[in-house]
Amino acid sequence: RIPEIVSTGLGEDEIIFGGEDALHDALTAVCADDPAAVVVASTCVSETIGDDVAGICSQPWDCPVIYVPSSGFLGGTFMDGYTSTLTALSSFITPGERNPGKVNIIGEKNLEFEVEDNFQEVARILAMLDLEVNIRYVHDITVEDIGRFGDAGLNIFREDTDGILGRHFDACTNIPSLPEFPVGLSATLSFIRDAGRLTGRDTTDAVRAEEERQAALTEEFSDLSGAYVTFDSFGFQSAGMEMFTEVADAVGIKVAPEGTVIPIPFCMPVGTLGLRRMLRQWRRFIDG
Repeated sequence: RIPEIVSTGLGEDEIIFGGEDALHDALTAVCADDPAAVVVASTCVSETIGDDVAGICSQPWDCPVIYVPSSGFLGGTFMDGYTSTLTALSSFITPGERNPGKVNIIGEKNLEFEVEDNFQEVARILAMLDLEVNIRYVHDITVEDIGRFGDAGLNIFREDTDGILGRHFDACTNIPSLPEFPVGLSATLSFIRDAGRLTGRDTTDAVRAEEERQAALTEEFSDLSGAYVTFDSFGFQSAGMEMFTEVADAVGIKVAPEGTVIPIPFCMPVGTLGLRRMLRQWRRFIDG
């Protein structure tokens, strides 16, 4: 769900003389509707002209007001805004009763086409260890839901390769974490072992079951054995990722410059079922 979005409607006068009054008026009107919380994204213009957005947001309001700096013109990136939002909303987290059987999913890419498929795959893997999802932070969630964050015994990030989010949430909740969703055959098995280790679960049966599932996957696409492919990088994703050669080797596909060009996915496939979707795409390219 897309939350209600209200703009301060900055015009020429505000850009020249400042937009703090416009922000104050907008917050006054929004808070009068008694929302659970208001998140203020500053955007490039207000930050560039020097508005004290943080100061306005810190004034006493009739509801919680959270400030998220998002001034891309001043050197910020998409990931900076992503990280700032997740850390800012953590102010709603309250102490909970740690349950090792519950898991928080953090930082799903909500505009990702496969967002629900990826979530279901992670939930499936966790269920093999008798683990259940506590909350999806912040996907289709309420402020009240965020308050239950502390009830979990494990945090799993969609993608935290730099460890910035992990360090923040470890400091404010002391809940152990895994830095990313599983991508690849061996990575999925490692994910199961790591999740079990951090939650005190025996992973023997789950790993064996997933190995069998992966064996069935390679058999399903055995018709591609002997085909030649070459991978084409897409945007910031690299065709040199070991995951691609790992999957190709498992199926019997040969990687060579003269092979069928396979564009790599914009977002990496999650888990074993994500690899099935990717291999179906490979088959369509190879079969022409």
